[in-house]
Amino acid sequence: MIPLLPPAEALKRFNDSRIADAVKDPALAKSMSQLNVFRALLNNPAITLAQSGLAGALMGSQTLDHRIRELVILRTGWRTKSEYEFVQHVAVSKRLKMSDEEILGVREPAACKAYSDTDRAVLAMADELHDHSQVSPKTWATLEKSFSAAELVELILVAGFWHMMAGFLKTAAIPLDPIDPTVTGWPEGKAPA
Repeated sequence: MIPLLPPAEALKRFNDSRIADAVKDPALAKSMSQLNVFRALLNNPAITLAQSGLAGALMGSQTLDHRIRELVILRTGWRTKSEYEFVQHVAVSKRLKMSDEEILGVREPAACKAYSDTDRAVLAMADELHDHSQVSPKTWATLEKSFSAAELVELILVAGFWHMMAGFLKTAAIPLDPIDPTVTGWPEGKAPA
């Protein structure tokens, strides 16, 4: 496990490293320094600055629909069995007003009636990148019909970034943050097999 810095030290390093400037979203930046993931990451402020710039760009982007971004992150969290990632983004998805069916449907996308063909292609992309580090021609053809080149770049980077973060979160054994008191672990107690 990577040790969590005390909250005051995490905030000091966060401010000294000017991470809020890299994030470019004051509300997001204010909450970040106290999250357990950042209390661990800030053991290396320079790397955290770089990580935060990309995280902030992806979370704050106005190019890709935020609901689509969250579907990719949730599916990636599910497939990597990263409880921290999944639970944190269940809370983010709820703030976006996504339904429970949309959020929890990532556990079994083929059975979810709330998903469109585009949603299913996005989830297939997340699976294919997880399994093979490449999107199949069939899935790519469907994505190209629904997304601009800029959105496609972002889709791939969202899947890759949160796959990387899942590896960090699990290996560093980051404990859950209480960002949503209704989500304290795997929803409905159902963890990936």
